[in-house]
Amino acid sequence: AASAAPPDKPHLSCTAGAPKECQPYSLHGYSGARGVPRTYLAQLPQAARTCGPAELARLGAIGVDLAATLLAVRLGVQDTLPTETRNAVLLARIKAFIDHHLGDPELCPSAIAAHHHISVRTLHLLFQSEPETVSAWIRRRRLEHCHADLTDPRLRRRSISAIAARWGFLRPADFSRAFRAAYGVAPRELRQAALRSLPDARRGARSDK
Repeated sequence: AASAAPPDKPHLSCTAGAPKECQPYSLHGYSGARGVPRTYLAQLPQAARTCGPAELARLGAIGVDLAATLLAVRLGVQDTLPTETRNAVLLARIKAFIDHHLGDPELCPSAIAAHHHISVRTLHLLFQSEPETVSAWIRRRRLEHCHADLTDPRLRRRSISAIAARWGFLRPADFSRAFRAAYGVAPRELRQAALRSLPDARRGARSDK
C-alpha cells in the first residue's frame, strides 16, 4: 500500500513574532532616512557604467554607510554611529536634496544649509572631501540634465531656453556660457548634431541626394 503523505508542515514566516525593529522596512517614498538609500541605490547602476575602480569602491562605502545608518535609525541607536558615517550619510542626503530641487533657481548653499539645519560653513566642510564645491556640484548636475534633454529627440520641439529654465538656468546667456565651458560646444550645436544622428534624419539626407 502506498505510504501516507506526510502531514503538511506549518508555514513559518521569517518575521513571525519578531520585534518591530526586525520587521521588513520599506524604502518607498522620498523622505528622511528612508528616501536617501532608495534614491542612492536607484542611481548606482547608471553611475557604475562611467566610474573607475576607485570611484566604485567609494560609492560602495557610501552605500554601506547608508545601510548602517538606516539600521541604526530603525533600532534607535543612531547616536552611536561614528562621526565619519554620520557625515557621509548627511552628505548623501544633501546631494539627494540637491538633485530633487535642481529646477529651483533659488537653490544655493545657504538654502541647502538651512533646510538641513546646519551652517553654511559646515556644508562647505562636508564638500571638502569631494572633488567639487557645493556650487560646482549644483551647476554640473544641472548641466548634465540639460545635456540629456537637448539630445532627447522627444524634446526636439522644446526651446533651449525652456530646457535651461527647467533646470534652474534663468538667463540664457549664462546657460550658454556655462554649457560651452563644460562641453566645449554651444547648446544649439549639440542639439543639431544629436538630431542629425537620428536614423530618420539620415534616411532623409540620403533621399535628398
